[in-house]
Amino acid sequence: MPKIDLETGLRTFYRRDGSGFPLVLIMGTGLDHKCWNHQINSYTNKYECIRMDNRGTGLTSGGTDTISVPLMANDTALLLDKLGIKRAHVSGLSLGSCVAQELAIRRPDLVKTLQLHGTWGRAYGYAKRKFNAQIKLLEELNIRDFYEINSLWFYTPEFMANNRGKVLAYIEAIVRSKPNVNDLIGLYSANLHHDTLSRLNQINVPTLITVGTFDVAVPPMYAKEVSENIPGSELVEFVGGGHLHNIENPKEFNEVTLDFLSRHS
Repeated sequence: MPKIDLETGLRTFYRRDGSGFPLVLIMGTGLDHKCWNHQINSYTNKYECIRMDNRGTGLTSGGTDTISVPLMANDTALLLDKLGIKRAHVSGLSLGSCVAQELAIRRPDLVKTLQLHGTWGRAYGYAKRKFNAQIKLLEELNIRDFYEINSLWFYTPEFMANNRGKVLAYIEAIVRSKPNVNDLIGLYSANLHHDTLSRLNQINVPTLITVGTFDVAVPPMYAKEVSENIPGSELVEFVGGGHLHNIENPKEFNEVTLDFLSRHS
């Protein structure tokens, strides 16, 4: 299991699969590299996929700084520098999309194209209330009860009805991994305080933004706002899709994202 020590004191778990131009995949809050598994077989035919477990997540350990999106973007940049990767396609989902935004703004030299899935530029209104609610739930509940509720924001009613076993397995896997509650609270706080809205116009690489029309974690209005503030960006809505539309609709998700990559490779 490859790990690499970063200057921030983080011991980062990462994976490299496939060959070709690098494609960095950054996952969301408390979710590890395996949540990209539905993309790997499709992507690795043309790209070298680089996945990491973010700070406070999965097999990554260490790091005592207060978790923030800029800090996580720095983690990603340091990892790429350590691996000798000068430029890459970058794709992030949920909190990972916020990290990808900051990376594109702070280290534009590293980013060839950008993908932002289930994204937002500033947490206000509904999103702010939702992130605050998740922090409160983590403070009050055990991990199993938290994820029983949290899954309602991740998946659509149709997916939950037709994939009861998968949803239960997802909750069980998280419970078995024994995530650190303080780390999770720190990650949700990073979601809450993310704010690039006034700086998104600094992003000048080809950018794809996707969102499920039934995303109740971060509703489509936030993705549309990001798209409006990144010049020339493309917005694709997955009809009936939820927050984790890469898992619920992998065939469509892979087709859309690979088409974007092929047009800008």
